[in-house]
Amino acid sequence: MADFKIIGLSAPAGFSINDYLRHNPANKDVVSKIEKQIIKHIKSCYKKGDEPIYSEWYAGMTDKTHHRYNAHKKQRKIDELPYYKKFYLYTMSNARSLELKLFEKHQMGNSSIKGGIYITSKYVYVFHEPTARLNGVI
Repeated sequence: MADFKIIGLSAPAGFSINDYLRHNPANKDVVSKIEKQIIKHIKSCYKKGDEPIYSEWYAGMTDKTHHRYNAHKKQRKIDELPYYKKFYLYTMSNARSLELKLFEKHQMGNSSIKGGIYITSKYVYVFHEPTARLNGVI
């Protein structure tokens, strides 16, 4: 697992997010359960019989879902994020594990975390991404 930086987090001196992840592993049952819910949500956005194209979906993690939602809208120059849905994962380790799994298994999202991760990031969210691609934003 890659090392991550912490941005804007009031953490005690010597705190390491990487050590935290090593000592607080994800709950595989929770991660698997929420992954199934996400896949079910995505499949529900397609016509019956159509196979989802997972690489057309973005998955991310956050501590403040409304801030990330608005930031993604602004970045993509669109009014709404198509089929946006958030999922609560109880711990940052669970959220990071699921985000990574969605990227590696389904090519959803972005493998490089540019803004850092927070100990309070316990949500994973998904939305349909092609609108931004069609508008030439990404």
